[in-house]
Amino acid sequence: MDEHELVRQAKRGDTAAFEALVQRYWAKAYRLAESLVGAQDAADVTVDAFARAWQGLPRFREQASFGTWLFRILVNCAKEWQRKRATAPVEPLEEVDTEDEEGVSLRDIEAIACERDRQRFVRQAVQQLPDHLRLPLVLRFWDELTYAEIAQVLGIKESTARMRVVAALKMLAETLASVERSGRRRTP
Repeated sequence: MDEHELVRQAKRGDTAAFEALVQRYWAKAYRLAESLVGAQDAADVTVDAFARAWQGLPRFREQASFGTWLFRILVNCAKEWQRKRATAPVEPLEEVDTEDEEGVSLRDIEAIACERDRQRFVRQAVQQLPDHLRLPLVLRFWDELTYAEIAQVLGIKESTARMRVVAALKMLAETLASVERSGRRRTP
């Protein structure tokens, strides 16, 4: 069933249709929440956003896609969540699978560890970007939204969304290059 029909049915109170929308958008919404508030609070913010979407569904005018509308709600929920939390989110350490697998060498383990370290390092660098640059970057590359959708979610012009993504990429590249050059990159 297409999104428009699911929205129409959900507006009439069909919980199964809304559940289908939740299933369709949960992963992207969660990733966006994780980038905004950290892994520890991402599920709470995502649930809050879907709850608000359900409550606000009768007022949804369908000028944008359901996903775009949901992401705007989620961004607002994340901002409220951050205001309520006095401290910045802390990324928990990723769990490491300790099961022995045949054929895995020490070199493989080191490569996996280095890649996870690099990914964690990039995520932390992205978290350090100012909100007005981080949000468009995350929406573009993690959630794969178009610039038009980013503009709708954030309430900005499409050209502004493009400029902010470019500025974020430039700032991120400079930060990563600077840290790599200085050798200050620390492994957790």
